Amino acid sequence: MREFRHVNRPRRGARAFTLVELIVVMVLLLIVASMVAPRMSSFFRGRVLSGEAQRLLSLTHYARSRAVAEGVPILLWLDPSHSTYGLEVQTGYVGADDRGTVYTADPSLAIEVPAVIDAPVSEQEDERLGFPEGLPAIRFTPDGFFDEISVQKIVLRQGTDGALEIVPTANRLGYEIRPVSNAN
Repeated sequence: MREFRHVNRPRRGARAFTLVELIVVMVLLLIVASMVAPRMSSFFRGRVLSGEAQRLLSLTHYARSRAVAEGVPILLWLDPSHSTYGLEVQTGYVGADDRGTVYTADPSLAIEVPAVIDAPVSEQEDERLGFPEGLPAIRFTPDGFFDEISVQKIVLRQGTDGALEIVPTANRLGYEIRPVSNAN
């Protein structure tokens, strides 16, 4: 008997995409991508703002926990001119774990701190009783609360696109993130 081999030949009714159809699909994808790209860039910019606010809020929680755990005042200081912030043990407390941490905000962000009440000074008015010189700060005491003279609002701005503020909660036991309110 004769053996037949099966040869893969295109069937006459089979179709493939033509070059014109592929070009049309590519043009449609290019149009869709050009319409979506600006929206996606603003989405990612908003993520930077939200992420930085979350990091700063987490640092306030950590500072409060650390003040209670170590039994010493912890300062969360802010340097708006350099877009940096960090933690340190209040000066004058010995034996405390002095792990200072410094964070730098994303270059597209600006940190704003409204004017605060003057920090208390010593009787000779020669030192600011533990607050960093010329820098706004939140002072967490060993009982877990923050001082009345601490920063009451931290604003994070990303150009004209948006802003978030970190403010004390209604019960004054911590801080929270809110959209910037126009009322001061």
